[in-house]
Amino acid sequence: MLGDHLKTKMMLFGIAKDPDTLKCLMTAGEKGVDIDSRVVGETALSADSQEFRSMSPFGTTPCLKDVDFVLCGTSTIMSYLNDKGFGPSLIPRNGVARAIHYQWSELATQHAAPQIAKLISGDADETTVAALAALLDALDVQLQDNRYRGDFIVGEYSLADIHWAPYVHCCEITGKGDLISSRAAVKSWWDKVKAHKSTSKENYIAYDVLPTIDEIKANELRSITINA
Repeated sequence: MLGDHLKTKMMLFGIAKDPDTLKCLMTAGEKGVDIDSRVVGETALSADSQEFRSMSPFGTTPCLKDVDFVLCGTSTIMSYLNDKGFGPSLIPRNGVARAIHYQWSELATQHAAPQIAKLISGDADETTVAALAALLDALDVQLQDNRYRGDFIVGEYSLADIHWAPYVHCCEITGKGDLISSRAAVKSWWDKVKAHKSTSKENYIAYDVLPTIDEIKANELRSITINA
């Protein structure tokens, strides 16, 4: 709730070009959790270093440290931040909405992620763009479904929206913004995501934590300071 504070600032270890890292940052922003971002890679801590391996045994990112409690894995960290932070849960209470929320979260992770990785690395071709177009066509249909009252994937803002946000953001900053602007429902949804204020009721917009293309190339992550 507004005015509540966590006693310490959590540390998130990740990579700027990794949408999974960005999902965790957005979740923290939504839930009013301060984050000190630490880059893993060429410009900072090495994924193979003993220091990082002591936290993430297999050297995977993202990795979250809350005092002496360490978690690795995107869904694990997002769930923890959702429970630890403030405001209503980002996982729908209604059983049907919750199931659809998990479905769209998985579609993003399983199908959008490989295509976005190609965009970021500069290896995208016509097949990549076609695959993303098909995914966004499906998302456009979902967003037009009148069974879900609200502006987001399952009506209310949820983790499903956060799962998709970094991928859509990467389309825009890599010159594929037409994939978004050419689909009315997706464009309307994206405009609302970019303006959505923190679920924790703080005056913070989680979208603002997403990096520019230059920050991605430099492997620079933004931190979150809400309660200071």
